[in-house]
Amino acid sequence: MKTTTTYLLGCRKLLVSILLIAGGLHGITQVIHTDITMLNTALNGTLLLNLNTSSIDFEFTTFAEYQQGMGSHLGPYFTEGSIAATTNWELSFKAAEPFLHSDGVTTMPLDNVGVTVEWTGYNKIKNYAKTHAKALEMSEVLLIGQSGNKSNAGDESANSFVLYWQMGTGDGNMQSQSIFDQNLKKGPYSTSVEFVVSEVL
Repeated sequence: MKTTTTYLLGCRKLLVSILLIAGGLHGITQVIHTDITMLNTALNGTLLLNLNTSSIDFEFTTFAEYQQGMGSHLGPYFTEGSIAATTNWELSFKAAEPFLHSDGVTTMPLDNVGVTVEWTGYNKIKNYAKTHAKALEMSEVLLIGQSGNKSNAGDESANSFVLYWQMGTGDGNMQSQSIFDQNLKKGPYSTSVEFVVSEVL
């Protein structure tokens, strides 16, 4: 009887040992499969200039208009605009061509024309034409820029403005001589004005 009891106890111990070893082998040999999917994204800058492109017409008739010029800041000659941007930006303007008479030869100095800017958006910006006009040139003239390191990215309501045109007033860095004193050839003159919005890096 004593011998039989010992044998059964031995079997129990052996059985427990086998189960523990099998469990250990199961943890070591677990198969894991992985795969990789590439995720790509592109953050593209968007700059959209919305501008009322109706023509601005100055008609000089009276001596006072010839002497004092026409238009002013917050005056009757204006263009409304806005910018939608996902990046910081600046706005400039320039003449796309000379201020040419209808005869196709005679020109008028471009700096007889000037622009001031009224900022109506809620973004913080640097207004370079807030109080004094910036004269029109063949090269780009900066009108609106970034205020320090403050972002001016935003939609149209954040970046809205009004451009006020004037001619022959001598405001800011415009032509100091009046239209009358320049003794320009009478008749119609015209030019195209280009507005450029560009990313600030």
